[in-house]
Amino acid sequence: MTRAGRAVELTATEYALLRALSLNAGRVSSHAALLRQVWGGRAGADANIVRAYVKRLRRRLGDDARRPVYIQTELRVGYRMLRPGEA
Repeated sequence: MTRAGRAVELTATEYALLRALSLNAGRVSSHAALLRQVWGGRAGADANIVRAYVKRLRRRLGDDARRPVYIQTELRVGYRMLRPGEA
């Protein structure tokens, strides 16, 4: 993956999360939906793992949780990736 012309290395799970969010850009992806799409319902996976991976993904993308450019938090629901040009 590249951001601003520079390569960004992602783990397979980070990439799967980014893909799931980007395929639903502009719409909220619930914690449960992301768990199904990325972790396939593996035992022990819960909303906390989603939060941890979103934090890691934001760090790799250079996104700030307080003023997100790419991934917005929807409190108590999940996350929403912004569409290009959406603020």
